[in-house]
Amino acid sequence: MATIIFDFDGTIADSLPVVTELFYAWVKIEPYPPEQVEKMRNMTLKDVIHEVGIPLWKLPRMMVTARSQFGKRLSEVPVFKDMPELLKQLHADGHKLYVMSSNGPQNIRKFLKRHKIIQYFSGIHGNTGLFGKATAIRSIIRKYKINPAECYSVGDETRDVDAAKKAHIKCIAVTWGYNGEKILKAHKPDFMIHKPAELLKLLQ
Repeated sequence: MATIIFDFDGTIADSLPVVTELFYAWVKIEPYPPEQVEKMRNMTLKDVIHEVGIPLWKLPRMMVTARSQFGKRLSEVPVFKDMPELLKQLHADGHKLYVMSSNGPQNIRKFLKRHKIIQYFSGIHGNTGLFGKATAIRSIIRKYKINPAECYSVGDETRDVDAAKKAHIKCIAVTWGYNGEKILKAHKPDFMIHKPAELLKLLQ
């Protein structure tokens, strides 16, 4: 059986609309037109930060505020279609599931409980930092004595792909989240899927 480390935002939680609204408020700018948003979906997070003009030293403080404000709007964030059924089946098949995210663990637990899917996960790991996911993956592998050869990362951003490669585990990129398919392909994940059901076929 496999061990699967899921990203949270953009992979399980359809949080982009709420996060986008909060983002405009944080940086005090007018909403971008749809074509600009789509362009930014095909940029790395670092490039987006540069494009918007956010100094890197402001990011830690912004993240603390972001997690707090996001938590107050969790009721507005849906779970992606077919994700609960996927998680239920993966768990029933004997796979070990974990969540790893730069979002706060309290937000993650509250969301998973709200959507009645928390019971499928063996561990929840939040507050990884925007660029600390490779370290977090290695920590999870050590803590639970996971065989890296049987471990998969499932995420929607280039930083998920890059982190999995640095941690020497297989990466599955999903196209329904924050980053677009074009830039995900450019970072060369091991696999790419377009809907949750494809993950079951991949693991069979």
